[in-house]
Amino acid sequence: MITFEAKIREQTVRMYADFPLKNAAGAIMNVLTQVSHKTNIFNNKFVLCFGWSFFYLTEKVDEKGEKFWLIETSDYSKNPARDRTDNATTSLITQNMQRECVQVANVKPEGCTFKDTVLVLKEAINAEEVYMHRKAATKDGDSGWYFGLLDDPKEEDRPLSDFQVVPSWELLKIRMGAIRVLQMPVGTVAVFKGNEITAMVDGEDKPLKFTTEEERRRLGEQQRAEFEAEVAKAREAALAQQKGNGSGEVQLEEELPSGDKK
Repeated sequence: MITFEAKIREQTVRMYADFPLKNAAGAIMNVLTQVSHKTNIFNNKFVLCFGWSFFYLTEKVDEKGEKFWLIETSDYSKNPARDRTDNATTSLITQNMQRECVQVANVKPEGCTFKDTVLVLKEAINAEEVYMHRKAATKDGDSGWYFGLLDDPKEEDRPLSDFQVVPSWELLKIRMGAIRVLQMPVGTVAVFKGNEITAMVDGEDKPLKFTTEEERRRLGEQQRAEFEAEVAKAREAALAQQKGNGSGEVQLEEELPSGDKK
């Protein structure tokens, strides 16, 4: 588990994740810093809605007896509307996925939280090729997204019993890749083969750019290598400082120059 740590208004704030998701964690810390100048976030009641996920600050005490504030988030392995977790991995991954999709397509994002609903064709849940289409929301809590079969000849004539309305977080179980497009604007149509986007257009049927799984894999490997290089550099600096101070015992904690820790 990796610990991301920052100082916000003299308070220590920490976040845990399984992977070195520095950019996503840093974005959360930056937003908290900005909000802290306008309101009291250190009261065990504060909730931050950032993109798709909700984040909570909970006061804790570590093994050294020092107070810190832990960023908890919705637990998508249970019921995220009710349950929380101190492992922010899923929330940070989805944040990266959705931000990358919007930035590569060069469009203005339109909000969608994990609570907002999606209309799903039941037959499409286990299909290989599907599409998602975002229309204008009809009511509060409706994302406007539809998840259906690609080239469905019966689409216009299907009875209501063929469909179900689910909160968007359930797409994590249905098709993880579909989570990627949820912040895309009204009019967007995305076509999937498995978890891979194969085509995406805007409301005027103009093609939108997107990254492939292979491109994302290479980027992930590069980011991991950069993170490990930072850790190694920070460790060498810490060891050199220990030797310079004449300490006979080496502290093995790895600290990053940015304030993040592994």
